[in-house]
Amino acid sequence: MLALKNTSSVFIVCLKVLLRAKKFTFFFLFLVLCPLYIIINYLFLILDNLFFHRYRKQKIKKPIFIMGFNRSGTTFFHHLLSRSQQFTTSTTWNFIVPSILLRKLIWVIRPFLKFFKFDKLERKKRGHRVGLDDIEEDEMLFFLHRLDSLWLSNHLIPWMKFDRKYKPFTQTLYIDSEQNNANNYNSIVFLKDFWKRQSYLNNEKQILSKSNPFIFRINTIKKVFPDAKIIFIVRDPAETIASFFSMQERMKFGNKLNTQELKLYRAEAYQEIINWYKETEKAKDSLNENDYLVLKYEELISSLYASVEKTFEFINDDMSNEFKEMVSKKSSLKYRKKHQNKTIDDFGFTKKQIKDDFDFVYDEYFS
Repeated sequence: MLALKNTSSVFIVCLKVLLRAKKFTFFFLFLVLCPLYIIINYLFLILDNLFFHRYRKQKIKKPIFIMGFNRSGTTFFHHLLSRSQQFTTSTTWNFIVPSILLRKLIWVIRPFLKFFKFDKLERKKRGHRVGLDDIEEDEMLFFLHRLDSLWLSNHLIPWMKFDRKYKPFTQTLYIDSEQNNANNYNSIVFLKDFWKRQSYLNNEKQILSKSNPFIFRINTIKKVFPDAKIIFIVRDPAETIASFFSMQERMKFGNKLNTQELKLYRAEAYQEIINWYKETEKAKDSLNENDYLVLKYEELISSLYASVEKTFEFINDDMSNEFKEMVSKKSSLKYRKKHQNKTIDDFGFTKKQIKDDFDFVYDEYFS
C-alpha cells in the first residue's frame, strides 16, 4: 500500500484501480495523457515567473470560501455573488490552463472550440453544466493538476471509492491528517499561487471561492489563509442525497457503473456524506464565530435577498446599486426546480435511516 500522498502516488493508485476494474482503454488514456498534461502545465507555470513575475507580489486578503455538501445550493450562490463583479472568480478554462503565458499562447483555442460547440464539457440537464467560460469551483485545480481531489472517486474513477485494496488510500487522500498534512499544505499553497495569478489579472479583487470538498482541508486552509471568511450552506440531508446520487448517475463516468458497482459506490458515498456533514460541525467548533456564516438552503429559496444582504454584512462589504437591483428582481421570481431527481427510496435508503444517521444535522438546523 502506498502511504505517501502526493501526485505521483495518486497517479499510480489510479492506474492500479483501473486495471483491477478492467477499464483498459481508460487505463491507457490516463497513463499517457495525464502526466503529459500535468508536466506541460507545470513547465509553463514556472515560465510565468519569468514573463509575469509581478503576479507574485499579489496579496490574498480575506478570501471568501463557500462550502457545503454537493447539491446544497453552493454553485447557485457562488454564481450569483460573482455577478456583483466585486470578486475574483475562476472559470473552467482558468483551471484547465492556469499559466498566464500558456493562456496567451493558445488563446485561439477558446473561440475555435466555441465556434464548433465543443466548449461545453458537461450538459446542464445532467445536473451541473461545465463550460469553458463558466465559473467553476476551485476543487477543479487539484483534480486536474495534483490529483488529490475527491472528484477522482466521485466522478472520474468511481471504482476508487469501493476498491477493497485501495479504498483506505482513497478515503484519506484529501483529508487533513498527520499523514496527509504535508501534501495538503502543498496543495493549498499551489491554490494560493493560482489565486495570485487570478488576482493579478482581475485588479486585485477579493477572492470568491467555492469548493465543497475543502471542508476536509479546513485546518490547512486556516493555516495558509488565517483571515479567511467561510460561508457554510446546509440543506436537508435527504434532499441532498437524492439529488447527488441522481446527478452521479447522469455524469459521464458515474453512469458507467454496473448495478453491483453502483450498490458498492452508494454504500461508501453515503458514509462519506455523513462525514461531510460532521466535518462542517467540527469546523464550526474550531473557527472563530466571526469567521463563518451559516445559511440554510431554504433561506436561499425563500429569502434570497436577505441571504445576500446577510452575506455582504458578514464580509463587511457593500452591494452596488446595480447588484441590489439584480438580486431584488431574482428574489421576486418563483423558484422552479430544474431537474427531476429520484427519491431516497430509489437508492435503497429510508427516511428513518437518514433521520437517525443525520440526527445531529436535524437537531441543529431542522428541529
